[in-house]
Amino acid sequence: MCYQRSFAIVDFTDGPPTVRLDHARLAAEILLWAEPLARDRLSAFWGAAARESGAGKTLADLHWRAWRCALSNLPHGAVASRRDLAILARGAGLQADIVEDADEAVIDEIAEVIIARFRRSPARAKDYTKALVLTAAGLLAPAPAARAA
Repeated sequence: MCYQRSFAIVDFTDGPPTVRLDHARLAAEILLWAEPLARDRLSAFWGAAARESGAGKTLADLHWRAWRCALSNLPHGAVASRRDLAILARGAGLQADIVEDADEAVIDEIAEVIIARFRRSPARAKDYTKALVLTAAGLLAPAPAARAA
């Protein structure tokens, strides 16, 4: 039996109650404080990768939109944004795997913030890290059409 209160799920099924923080709530919190830092990282990454500054800004904005959708638990928006990002990157003459490199830059940035911000609260840092990992796994998973191919 589980009861949900605000941002935690209390599970009584296996002995003493354990609390699992709600992934969606934590991901939404990450979105609030990580957006400016992750956007800066993406702007620097795509600005260096793209030949034209306008293309770099557009790529960075579109890539952040995919992350914002993923952190907001909007998987269809994340998939559509990633598809558009891949098309735009190819159109700019960039290799397909560059999107993964940019994703790694975002993951690194957010992980660094989690480590620094929650240094005195390892359990909280662990919960945020799990939310980041789950979000990244959902964002980076191949689309259903790609898996079927």
